[in-house]
Amino acid sequence: MDTAAVAAFFAAHPRLRLASLGHADNFGALDMCPLGVTAETYAAAAAPDLVARYHAANAAAFGGPLALPGWVLVDLYLLPSVVTLILDDHDEVVAAWCGVPTVSPGVVMGVSLFSTRPGLGAAGVVKACGVAMHRAHTQRGITQWDNPALRAHCRLGPLRVVGPAPRAHGEADRSFVYECAIGARAAAPEWWIPAAEGPRVALEAAAGAARWVVAPGLQQGRVAIAG
Repeated sequence: MDTAAVAAFFAAHPRLRLASLGHADNFGALDMCPLGVTAETYAAAAAPDLVARYHAANAAAFGGPLALPGWVLVDLYLLPSVVTLILDDHDEVVAAWCGVPTVSPGVVMGVSLFSTRPGLGAAGVVKACGVAMHRAHTQRGITQWDNPALRAHCRLGPLRVVGPAPRAHGEADRSFVYECAIGARAAAPEWWIPAAEGPRVALEAAAGAARWVVAPGLQQGRVAIAG
């Protein structure tokens, strides 16, 4: 996902715009014109309606064991970082991604990606812009082997499988930890596995095997793997 692709997306959808929601003091530490698109800024303390709309959209996208508690939204999303949003002309959330800086410089932890309009391509765009806001060279995250978001994750580069998600994770049985070097050279799939076999691949990676999830990520219930 590069500057041209992001520009083409917003040109094709002129009623959509990029925005950033978080603690007011955080905006100065970020690139608020990521990939050539100027992001509107919304201080969370002054925009309770937008905070509520984001929280509701996140709940609709996830729910269950991955539901976002209000205190986590405030303490771990809005205060230390920002939520990157694509909004429509009615201020409804079209897509959103939250990245939280880690103690490793240049490494950002992606903690939430969703789109309310599947098929639009907004998820890949909002994540690319969010990562660029943080000026990150590496994005770390946890996702599910059967999650359609794999397609958006792989648009930033191949995902190195680190291993299974920690057991405390609400969806550990079908999740894995990955790292993505932003803009790394794309690799062609060497084989495809059913999503249900993903946990085996995660265990192989944890034991030292090189395993990558590569574009297009997930297709018809199968995951593209290189290694």
